[in-house]
Amino acid sequence: MDLLRGGVGSEPTPGTLYASKSHSFPRNSTADYRRDIDGLRAVSVLAVLLFHAFPALLPGGFVGVDVFFVISGYVITKHALRELDAGAFSFSGFYARRIRRIFPALLLVFVGLYAFGWQTMLPEEFKQLGKHIAGAAASVANLVFWHEAGYFDVSAEQKPLLHLWSLGVEEQFYLVWPVLLVGAWRLRSSPFWPIAIVGLGSFLMSVLTLSHDPVGAFYSPLTRAWEPMLGAFLAVRHHTAGERLPSIASANVRAGIGIALLAASVALIDPSLPFPGGLALGPTVAAYLLIDAGSRSPLAQRVLGGRPLVTIGLISYPLYLFHWPLLSALRIMSSGTTPALSRALALLACFPLAFLTYRYIETPIRKSRYPRLIVSTLIVLMAGCAFAGYNDYSRGGLEFRMSRLVGAFADGVDFDRDRIWRRGQCYLEGDDRGFSPACVDGGSGPVVMLWGDSRAAALSPGLRSASAERGIRFAQLSTSGCPPLIDGGSERCRDSNARVLELVHTVKPATVLLTANWSSDRLQALPGTIGALRAAGVKRIVLIGQVATWQSALPKLYWLYWREHHQTLPSRTDFGLDPASKRYDREGAAMASQLGIEYVSAFDAMCDARGCITRTGIGRGSIVMFDDSHLTPQGAVAVSDRIASTLFGK
Repeated sequence: MDLLRGGVGSEPTPGTLYASKSHSFPRNSTADYRRDIDGLRAVSVLAVLLFHAFPALLPGGFVGVDVFFVISGYVITKHALRELDAGAFSFSGFYARRIRRIFPALLLVFVGLYAFGWQTMLPEEFKQLGKHIAGAAASVANLVFWHEAGYFDVSAEQKPLLHLWSLGVEEQFYLVWPVLLVGAWRLRSSPFWPIAIVGLGSFLMSVLTLSHDPVGAFYSPLTRAWEPMLGAFLAVRHHTAGERLPSIASANVRAGIGIALLAASVALIDPSLPFPGGLALGPTVAAYLLIDAGSRSPLAQRVLGGRPLVTIGLISYPLYLFHWPLLSALRIMSSGTTPALSRALALLACFPLAFLTYRYIETPIRKSRYPRLIVSTLIVLMAGCAFAGYNDYSRGGLEFRMSRLVGAFADGVDFDRDRIWRRGQCYLEGDDRGFSPACVDGGSGPVVMLWGDSRAAALSPGLRSASAERGIRFAQLSTSGCPPLIDGGSERCRDSNARVLELVHTVKPATVLLTANWSSDRLQALPGTIGALRAAGVKRIVLIGQVATWQSALPKLYWLYWREHHQTLPSRTDFGLDPASKRYDREGAAMASQLGIEYVSAFDAMCDARGCITRTGIGRGSIVMFDDSHLTPQGAVAVSDRIASTLFGK
C-alpha cells in the first residue's frame, strides 16, 4: 500500500514526466526519486514494529502510522497531479495501480492466516478471523474493528488482522480524494480549497470526538482524513512552486526540526494519552517538514537516505503486513506471556519474508506486460477471500474442524449475560444511565450492597442466591469498567459512582461489598471511598479481592492444554494462571488491614494447593469463567458459596 511504499518516492522517474497543459495546475517540472521518503518509511515502520513487539521499549512507536498517512497523501497526490497535467489521468488506471500494489501481499496474509486459523483456532476465534478477512477484503477493516470495540472485546493481541485498520483508512482516502482533486482540476479551481475544507474539518472532528468517543476518533476515516490531507497539501504546494526551491540552510532547519519532533513524539507519546487529536500533530508535522526538506537537505539525506533504510523502505509494506500476524499467532498459541526472544525472532523473520514477497511477487506483478489480466485475477482472488471469510463467519467458525471432546469444553459458555447481569438495570454499560429500583431486593431485612464493575456483575448471581438463602436482601450496583472509587476515573464512572453513594444514603445498607478488577493503583485509591461510606453511616465494609485470572480465556486454555498434553485441562490447575492475581490478592488484604475494613479473598475461594478451579462438573456448561477474568453463573455460585460462608457463616 502506498501508505508505506509505492508511487513517487519508491521508483526512479525521469526529470520531466509530462508536458504542461494550458488548463492544468501550475507545476514543478522536477520529479526525481526521493530516497529520503523511502528512508522515512523505514524509520516509521521500524517504530511500529518495535512498539508492537516491545511496547515498553518504544511507547510512542505507534505514531509511525500517522507518518505513513502523510507520506501516502503526498505520494498519491503528487503522482495524480502529474497525470492530470499530461491529460493521462484516469480513475480506472489509478485504482488498477492501487490494486496491483495492495492486493498481492495482502492475499498472502489472508491465505496464510486462514490456514493457521483452520488448524489452531477455536470456532469463536475462527469466526472472528473470518469477519476480519471479509472486512479487510472489502476495505472496511477500520469500521469493523470500530464496531466491535467494547469492554468485552477480544484483546488486540488475539486479532491478527488488527493492524489493517490503517489500510482501511487509506483505501477510503483513495476512494474520495481523487474525485475531489479531479473535480477541482476540471473546474480550474485551486485544490487548496478541498484540502482546507476536508483537512481542517477532519482535524476539528478528531479533536472534538476524542473526548467522548476515543475509539471512534482512532478508527474513523473522518477523524483521520486530515493526516493524508496534510501530505496532499504539501504535494500541491510543491507542484505549484515551480523552480522555487528552499535554500540548503532552510531545508536543513526544516529537516532538523522534523527529526527532533519525530523523536520526541516516539519517546513522549504513549498509549495512555488521548490520541490522535492534537497530539497527532507531532508526528504528522514532523513528516511534513522532513518531506518538505527533501533532497535539498544534506541532513535529511544523511539521516534518511542511507542504503539500509532505503532498502527497508522499499519492503516496508509487506514488512508491515507480516509483523502483526506473526506476533499475534505467538500469543494465540501461548498459554501465557510470549517470551521476548520469541517476539524478537518473529520480527527478524519478517524481513526475509518481506524481501521475498517484494522481489518475487510484488515486483513481477507491478512490471507485468499484462496489467489487465493481473488486475482482474487479483480482484477475483480478493473476492474469493472475502467470500471464504464471510462463509466462516456466517457458519459460526466451522466447528466441525475440532474434535468433539475438546469442543465440549473449549468453545466457551453460552448464557444470556444481559439478563443474568441485569444489564441496563443493575449493570450499566455504554450509554446506560441510572440504576433501577429493582436493584435493591424488597422486604424489611438488612441489605447487603454489592458495588463494583463488571467483576461485581459476574459475581452477583452467586451472591444474590447465597443472600436469599439466608434471608438477606441483596442490592447490585455495578458499572462496566468502573471500580468503586469516588476519586478519579472517567466522567461516566464518576457519575455512576456518585449515584451509588446517593443510594447508600437512601437504602442504608448494613454491609457494603466492594469488588472490581483490582490493581495496585486502584487499591491505593480506596481510602476516599471508605471515608465516604463511613460518612454515610455504613457500619460494615468488606473488600472482596481479585478473583483468580488467566493469561488467556479459560475456554482457550482447554484447547491449548489439549494441544500440549493430549488431555482435558484438570478441574484444578495453575496452567495459564496469571501470577498478578495472587499479588493483587495480597495487596488487597494489606490495604483492607490498613483501612480497618474486612477482607475476603476471592482468590482463596477459587484456589488451593492443587491449583485454581476451572470447572464444577463435566461439559462446557460447567466452566467457571467465560473469558480470562469474568465468572460464569456456575462459577459465581461456586465462588460465592465460599465467600458467603466467610461473610455470613454457614
